[in-house]
Amino acid sequence: MADNPLTRLSLASQLGISVVVAALICVGFYYLQYSPMLEDQQKKEARLQELQGQIRALEATANKLPEFQREVQALEARLEVLKRILPPEKEMPDLMRRVQYLAAQSSLRVPKFNPASPAQKDFYQEIPINVDFDGTYHNLGAFFDRISRMSRLVNIGNVSIKAQANPTVNSTILASVVATTYVYQENAAAAAAKRPGPPGAPGTRR
Repeated sequence: MADNPLTRLSLASQLGISVVVAALICVGFYYLQYSPMLEDQQKKEARLQELQGQIRALEATANKLPEFQREVQALEARLEVLKRILPPEKEMPDLMRRVQYLAAQSSLRVPKFNPASPAQKDFYQEIPINVDFDGTYHNLGAFFDRISRMSRLVNIGNVSIKAQANPTVNSTILASVVATTYVYQENAAAAAAKRPGPPGAPGTRR
């Protein structure tokens, strides 16, 4: 049997060579096997944490879903109310005739009834109407009361009243007002809904 060269080395040398060989094996294992496995494990743990974060975010969103649904229902209900008090454009002539009818029903003469240029808002138009009345304080008060009971929104503003130069029983005052009506526009409402922030609402009835 041929002699092993290592057997001719001293015990200390043999131990030193064994240590070096073991170290080389460990280094090779670390870089070739353990390090890629460790890197892959770290990537998987990072991905797991990311997925867990996404799951927590989805759970939080799911918990808020009933609240979102309630908000949507409230907005839809508000829209239906607005549709009832804001006539569509096609109903404007009927609404104007209704205002004139209420004036006549209140025993007021209407020498002037002039719609002005509309003002565009988010989802509706404001249409001011310059109106002059000839009658009495009582008749004018009755007209305002009838207007306030309309289902459609009509605001009365810029009221100016002066006494007749030659009053009669049925005509003691001349009054000028601006009656503002509002027209709902569905296309404009859809566009406003896409923009951030709640849409404005028309002024309160006076």
